[in-house]
Amino acid sequence: MAKRKANTKPFWRMTFLIYVGIMIWLLFFRSRSVAEGLSFQEALKVNTNLTPFYTIDNYIHVIFRQKNSPYFRQCVTELFGNILLFIPAGWLLPKIFPTMRRFFPFLAVCIGVILSVETLQLVTLLGRLDVDDIILNITGMVMGYILYILTHKK
Repeated sequence: MAKRKANTKPFWRMTFLIYVGIMIWLLFFRSRSVAEGLSFQEALKVNTNLTPFYTIDNYIHVIFRQKNSPYFRQCVTELFGNILLFIPAGWLLPKIFPTMRRFFPFLAVCIGVILSVETLQLVTLLGRLDVDDIILNITGMVMGYILYILTHKK
């Protein structure tokens, strides 16, 4: 008689839901906007960066050239946090959803989710729309996807 494999899908779905809850809190409720007291239009301007690699370049500059800067810890946290926090999503999506095991559908969903989150952060003024966050978040999700593929070879 063949051994029956245990169904772990409910566990991974619950893990994913907990992860999503934590991410919603981190992305929308952890901190207040830097644009408090400004008009909505002014706040949109302050909370938007559409220049690719501008923020990343500033983080790297502080990390490697200004280790004594009061912003050093924040730069390290922002740069690596934006990658590390999204690795679990990249691993869990293909684990739970078989259609996400193909790279291009996975990437399309990742881009859609990240663009939605960034846009929602901007219009609610509960965060910033930063193209560099999009780049870093997608990088984290792709790293998680690669880890999934490496750990689930048949």
